[in-house]
Amino acid sequence: MNKNIKICFMGSPLFGRNVLEKLIEEYTVVLVVTQPDSYTKGGRVVIEQPVKLLAKECNIPIFQPTNIKEDYKMMEKYDFDFLVTAAYGQFIPKVVLNLPKKLTLNVHGSLLPKYRGGAPIQRAIENGDEYLGVTIMETILKMDAGNIYKQTKIKLEADDTYGSMINKLSIQGAHDLIEVINSIDNIVPIKQDISNVSFAYNIQKEEEYLDFSNSAISVYNKIRAFNPNPLCHFSLDNQLYKVYSSRVLFDNSLNLPGTIIDNTKSLIIKCNDNALEILEIQPSGKQKMNIKDFLNGYRNRFKIGTIIK
Repeated sequence: MNKNIKICFMGSPLFGRNVLEKLIEEYTVVLVVTQPDSYTKGGRVVIEQPVKLLAKECNIPIFQPTNIKEDYKMMEKYDFDFLVTAAYGQFIPKVVLNLPKKLTLNVHGSLLPKYRGGAPIQRAIENGDEYLGVTIMETILKMDAGNIYKQTKIKLEADDTYGSMINKLSIQGAHDLIEVINSIDNIVPIKQDISNVSFAYNIQKEEEYLDFSNSAISVYNKIRAFNPNPLCHFSLDNQLYKVYSSRVLFDNSLNLPGTIIDNTKSLIIKCNDNALEILEIQPSGKQKMNIKDFLNGYRNRFKIGTIIK
């Protein structure tokens, strides 16, 4: 712990909150910069970012610019040694990167140079990577291209989802960040190998739909990569169903992809190769439920032989 070190933090979602929490324990956080509040469809209830909520609890000044490239003057009023970014959500201009006395550091949820961009954790899970990771790097003008100070691998377990990996990676990243800050003068950063660069583009709305003509393992990976948000879904008879969890089952039948092949004690759907057992599901307008409870009310709609397209 060194409260003489002053930090300005920029972040927004849960990934950022976990990093901020550790920074508050170790140093003096003088300012938190986060995304503007959003509203529900009715326009009445403010949805505040997890980072903002923590800053409010700890009485840390908060700055929420709509466009940091145009509105950054408030940051110039604060004196800080390090600027730390973690899932902030906007490109940061050079004038802001130059504000700290020492350095601007970023906590990124991938093993850079792999998965630069806004959805590294989701894309890694979707691709079925054996290991995910977190990188502490210098923030520069080019997206996720700065020199690397520290990296840590974390194994992707069979029951891991995007939600669980956010927690694991951000907690590890916070630990690594503290180590880097405390040893900054003794660490020689390494350049990224540009020949291994790949990108993790943000999730698009159309990607949320489940296509059972793909392999069962790819559908399974997609379901857990999109849980808890934005969640995958399929539709049957114009009714939408969100899927939270599943597992792959061996199946060598000649059924067409999307065919319901069992609805007795479980819901099993044929994929391109094997089959997928749905474990947790949410009909439109209803609560999430386990498959046993779901079939008690929806078995007649999910008849064996029905094809989900």
